[in-house]
Amino acid sequence: MDTKPRPSVPRFACRTFPFERFLIRAVHLFDPRHGVDRDGDVLVEGGKIAALGSGIERPPDVEVLTDLVGCWVFPGLVDPHAHLRTPGYEYKEDLASGSRAAAAGGYVAVVAMANTDPVIDAGPLAAWVLDEAERQAVVRVGQVGSVSKAIRGEELSEMRELADAGVAAYSDDGKPVADADLLLHALRYARGTDRPLLLHLENKSLSLDGVMHEGKWSARLGLRGIPAASESGPLARDLELVRYVRREAKRIEAGEDEAAAGTLAGAQTPVVHLQHLSSAQSVELVRRAKEEGLPITTEATPAHLLFTDERLTSFDQNLKVNPPIRSANDREALVAALADGTIDCVGTDHAPHAPQEKEVPIEEANWGSTGLETAFAALHTGLVLTGKVTLARLIEAMSEAPCRMIGIPEPRLAIGAPADLFVADLAEKWQVTPEALRGKSRNCAFLGETFTGRVRMTVVDGARRFARARGED
Repeated sequence: MDTKPRPSVPRFACRTFPFERFLIRAVHLFDPRHGVDRDGDVLVEGGKIAALGSGIERPPDVEVLTDLVGCWVFPGLVDPHAHLRTPGYEYKEDLASGSRAAAAGGYVAVVAMANTDPVIDAGPLAAWVLDEAERQAVVRVGQVGSVSKAIRGEELSEMRELADAGVAAYSDDGKPVADADLLLHALRYARGTDRPLLLHLENKSLSLDGVMHEGKWSARLGLRGIPAASESGPLARDLELVRYVRREAKRIEAGEDEAAAGTLAGAQTPVVHLQHLSSAQSVELVRRAKEEGLPITTEATPAHLLFTDERLTSFDQNLKVNPPIRSANDREALVAALADGTIDCVGTDHAPHAPQEKEVPIEEANWGSTGLETAFAALHTGLVLTGKVTLARLIEAMSEAPCRMIGIPEPRLAIGAPADLFVADLAEKWQVTPEALRGKSRNCAFLGETFTGRVRMTVVDGARRFARARGED
């Protein structure tokens, strides 16, 4: 495999819509990353933000959107971790339905995982999915390529070919890269592709046939538990491999490793992104690793940030997610880490399943919950309104930080920038019901919850990809 540095650009694809011309009046403009926090108007023309500020004069033939008065306008959200199920599992979700769900949640881009059927382990497969996204998706879809062929953890995938096809990253998500030697080689080969490795952290010999977090509630319920060490143990190993590869890269840069210099000269240590952290032990390991300067980023899901394992007393199969929802102490550590930036971003781990895969005894139910449509509202209600995380930090974690990890331009509210934004009514209260969801599947951990704050409109490339009338379910 060719490992010489030859970075290509990640490809994000969606349907092309005609540019619209509209003016959003009397809203609050909020883009903390770029210093925008004021009342005003937004003019969208030619796929871009044409004007931004107070008292914008209406150009001829421009539609004025008066039903959004008093709402907030934000840079569009980006999800670094979603399962859109194409190819092979379209009965659960597909590119059209998944992207509709994303748009309803304020997302302008999502990154789809590779654990499909067939697995996205070669360039032609990745290219096909992205071509299909160009035909079907209403928001931008980026595709992940697998680390190993068929995510079996035995042989590296065609990583160079995948990069040339436009994948955004590499991941065997759904399964850990258990073989340390394979992961070491993946880290080395990723150097020349300028793509991050997204790692699912799980010791299968500890998780076994567990159903929930191992603790007092698993004992009381008589359900097999999964200890936090199932995550923190592999994390410690993976961090050590990142340290090793970083030292190796420094030796190459200094000309001290002639054996590797021929293929890896000039290459940087790849970014390693740690998916869906769930435990306090993991947070502490990450915090120390970041303090020493390791090139890592991290994510947490809304379910892990808001729920605790006590919720499983309901035996609600939609709360069965991997890694499991853990203790109150773990949740508090995750929230604090999101607030201070130790956890970089929010990933939904949107994992749709058909009813027959969830409406069974909890021990037999598939892992996962949908999350694209509820993530912003859930976190605004549970973290921002309770004072645990600022709105500015939440928007950064859901918009700019995922882009920084992937290496793509972030959405922004600025004149001349692409019109990739969403509008939300931060005062609207609504209940999550099956009828309110736009995706194919209804296995949402937040069903029945009442939130404050709802997405009213999502714009991608200057065209409305989702719009909800006031009071609409």
